[in-house]
Amino acid sequence: MNPPKKRMPVSPDEWLIHARSDLKLAKLGIAQDILREQICFHAQQAVEKSLKAVLLHFKVDFPLTHDLEELLDTLKIAGISIPSNLNEIGVLTPYAVETRYPGYWGEISESEVIEALELAESAIKWLRKLQKDLSKLKSTAWEIRKHGIRVSDTKSIFKLFLLTILL
Repeated sequence: MNPPKKRMPVSPDEWLIHARSDLKLAKLGIAQDILREQICFHAQQAVEKSLKAVLLHFKVDFPLTHDLEELLDTLKIAGISIPSNLNEIGVLTPYAVETRYPGYWGEISESEVIEALELAESAIKWLRKLQKDLSKLKSTAWEIRKHGIRVSDTKSIFKLFLLTILL
């Protein structure tokens, strides 16, 4: 099967579904006889898909990469603030490829597994909060439009939302 030449547009909600599924698979592995490498792989995937969902949420094009640092840089360049507890998610990047095959990785400690799961949970929580905030923003934008003011993009809506809070 040949992959499509161009990525099909999907919603942040679809990316969230996949991110949450990866996190669930990772958590299932804790109670089962699953390799730590595979648990960390799914935790990394949950974070990667969450970051890409955030970028889609803000209509920012992103590279097709597993490199979480590159995705963080893309977020920062786009002016998207990242919660401080997610600044270190780059440590999960090697789990995307190297841990998927035997013999390519050393021992992964229990604390590293826990850290990977906590980072994945934090990334998904951040995405869900952004989605809730966007829903509020859209409601605010609808109210603004109702009064004859035109707003065409999410960043402008967000700025207006902040102004309504501050005033």
